[in-house]
Amino acid sequence: MLLEKSLEKKNNKYMVGFDLGDRDAQISYCSLQQTEAQSVPAVAGTQQYNIPTVLWKRRNMNQWFFGREALGMVDADGGLFIENLFSGAVEDKKTMIEGTEYDYLTLLTLFVKKCFGLFSAIAPLDKIEILMFTAAEADDGVIEVVKKIVDALGLKNTKVFFQSHEESYYYYLLHQVPEFRKGGSVILEFEETLKYYRLEWNRRTTPIVSYVAKERFADCPQPSWDEDAVQRRRQMEELDQQVLEKVVKIFQNRMVTSVFLIGSGFQIDWADRSLKYICRGRRVFKGNNLYSKGAAYSAMEKFCPTKEGREHIFLGGEKLKTNIGLQIMREGQEAYVALLDAGIDWYEGSCEKEFYLESGRGYQVSLTPLTNVFLEKEAAGKYPVHYEKVELPGMPERPEGATRLRIVMELKSPEILHVKTVDLGFGMIYPASGNVWEQDIILR
Repeated sequence: MLLEKSLEKKNNKYMVGFDLGDRDAQISYCSLQQTEAQSVPAVAGTQQYNIPTVLWKRRNMNQWFFGREALGMVDADGGLFIENLFSGAVEDKKTMIEGTEYDYLTLLTLFVKKCFGLFSAIAPLDKIEILMFTAAEADDGVIEVVKKIVDALGLKNTKVFFQSHEESYYYYLLHQVPEFRKGGSVILEFEETLKYYRLEWNRRTTPIVSYVAKERFADCPQPSWDEDAVQRRRQMEELDQQVLEKVVKIFQNRMVTSVFLIGSGFQIDWADRSLKYICRGRRVFKGNNLYSKGAAYSAMEKFCPTKEGREHIFLGGEKLKTNIGLQIMREGQEAYVALLDAGIDWYEGSCEKEFYLESGRGYQVSLTPLTNVFLEKEAAGKYPVHYEKVELPGMPERPEGATRLRIVMELKSPEILHVKTVDLGFGMIYPASGNVWEQDIILR
């Protein structure tokens, strides 16, 4: 009976992906009963999933509208329209609304709360087990904004995470049919400017390592279409040729089996020659809910890992690409203690352990990179290990094994490991000296 209740409780939980951007937001979800991710419509009964990231306030009233409803009120009298909520929050901007100063973070939090009102038509918010936010970038400013929004939401029993669009792309593809992963995969995203993501799989490794290459083409902006039909046709032909040239370079000498076209720039049919080239021997899809679905699948992997999830690891730009640990003596035998594993987000990479210093005035950190490895070693599953010495000058003289150390590790970036070592002494016999040593280690 207890097992049945436990299963029933898990079956009632939802894993939610929330794609947050300056132009649009989107929510997708899945569960143990509905493992294929579904997107929440911005308008009930439609397939319109994009929620415009805007607010509209009625003058002299505490009445706020959001998303498509707010867009519909833009030309209404007696109201105030607020946009650029996400970038404003990241840049810590403020604005005056009817004599009251609002910071954009507060306005963005209000918008997110209203978005969750749409999800409440699917299930109560307390049924969200894991919430995965995703955004185009994963820099410090974006992560800090997401953390503050989460604090304001008050989701006490929900585990909240964050990942970039790159990683959401990876999890989306991981949950598609295996044919999509036989070769490389490409996203062409046309939102303001053209950019692409290319996801590839290194099958020589165990687990299979996945990574994304990306590029933004600033010289290929989304055009403002001319009202004149002849001029508009000329614009389309020029853009088609420009995009075709870039796509040919992206696909050249590469095996690409699946292509996803996303963004408002692809909503108008202008890419005749480009599409003809892209579709040669490839599966091509057009849509706009890939990132939110990928975030929902990522949340699902955290709740209930799949075989595919265990067999693959994603090493994106914000991921730690090196296994970090220590070689210690355990019951007279040398043993390896893992401290930080490759594949974690660098901004979540921290650990704290206590050890006894056997001898000397220092110890070595074991580093095993999973990238930039010679192919023959990679194929054999043999990764080169190298060691970085942590020096402890000024350590008091004590017998062997009579010094206890607290070692605190924290990633400052995907390539920089900060190590803090604290002398804890050895009880009352050898009191702590109060010495603290700090050192940065470059991860290559």
